[in-house]
Amino acid sequence: MTVRFDSSAIVQGLLALLAGSLSAAQAWAFDPADRFDPYVLADIEVSAIAGNAVTAKKMALDEAMEIAGRRLMRRVTANGTPPEPSAGEVETLLSSYENSREQVGTRGYSATYKIVFSPMLVRGFLAKRGLAVVDQPAPAILLIPVLVDDGVERWWDEAADFTAALSALDMEERLVPVRFPANSVEDQAARRDRLIDGDYLTLSAFRVRYRAHSAVIVRLARVSGGEGMLVSLAGEDAAGPIDMSVEIAAGGMDAAATQIADILAERWKEIAMGAGTVGLTLGRSLPVRALLTHGSDEWDTLRRRLEASGAVNGLAVESMGSSDASIVIWFSGDLSDLPTRLAREELDLFEAGGSWLLQTY
Repeated sequence: MTVRFDSSAIVQGLLALLAGSLSAAQAWAFDPADRFDPYVLADIEVSAIAGNAVTAKKMALDEAMEIAGRRLMRRVTANGTPPEPSAGEVETLLSSYENSREQVGTRGYSATYKIVFSPMLVRGFLAKRGLAVVDQPAPAILLIPVLVDDGVERWWDEAADFTAALSALDMEERLVPVRFPANSVEDQAARRDRLIDGDYLTLSAFRVRYRAHSAVIVRLARVSGGEGMLVSLAGEDAAGPIDMSVEIAAGGMDAAATQIADILAERWKEIAMGAGTVGLTLGRSLPVRALLTHGSDEWDTLRRRLEASGAVNGLAVESMGSSDASIVIWFSGDLSDLPTRLAREELDLFEAGGSWLLQTY
């Protein structure tokens, strides 16, 4: 009896098995629990010395606010120059803040702050300035570093210095989390020529092994006797297939690592502009007069309800008084549906005298 094997069926079966494994890895990579919240700035250590402890604490808190504001704007601003809000401006964009490891002296103060921003207020702050927003982190990318000295390729443990330079960068700040191979026996057994060529099946095995959405070979070629370098990226990142090279005049591995990080971040923000609550897809804007019938304390209640409604993507405050506030809201969908959507959170949006008014029940 002759047994015949259908090679095409075997290949299709292997591809299906690999695709199933990759889907599981992608699902893990997209798990929100695996991501950090870009609107949370933690472990901000500050200290100050002044004429008294109260003044020192105010100075330290202002510094924490400014640090958090700058970091957040760099994270989520997708076009143009990220603004650098003052401590006072940052306070208008917060959901909450807390401190720990507080130390108070006669004239000094130090603490570690955790500052949580309101996504709605931050998006409105940037939209008002014509700046786009990307606030969704990319799925994890596996970077496979290769160091080339005088034409000799160094992989795995031999490229440890290059890996260290890359891993020293905080890629989460750029919304592009990365992972690195463990230089295992399985890694070292892979065909290097296929990795360099971007072979789908070879790179897929690495993605599955390290539970990453995509994989990129990053090569740093150094020229003997000079500071010039050539950085190359090949494979697929969160934005899609990538095959590019960039010359770097000086700066060593740190400069090369920074260039790679910037490339990945820019590619992600560019592709993410067309998805989710990002960019100028905040929707239509509507000037509104918010009625604060119970005083300025009612503003916090109104703001929380607007955020909880899910109907308002962004909010910017034009002016704030004791009995009302002039605001601009950005929303998706039809304006005719907006009052009904807000009413679910006990907010009353109505038109009177050619203006839109908003109040709590």
